[in-house]
Amino acid sequence: MDDKLLEQISKKLSALLALSFTKEPEKMTAEGGIRLLNRFSLSNQDMADILGTTKGTVEVLKSKNKSKHK
Repeated sequence: MDDKLLEQISKKLSALLALSFTKEPEKMTAEGGIRLLNRFSLSNQDMADILGTTKGTVEVLKSKNKSKHK
């Protein structure tokens, strides 16, 4: 297997594990999920797929989150 592919799989697996160990993941908001998943350097599309939302929603929420922390 290609090293880049293995790295992508590792990032996604780590992110999914982090979500699974979150207290009450079903109550997590999309914004909270994005904050958590952003730590794993996933693409916006990968985050959207994991959270069951759209890439556009991820982009908007990441932008809002960035604005809040300025």
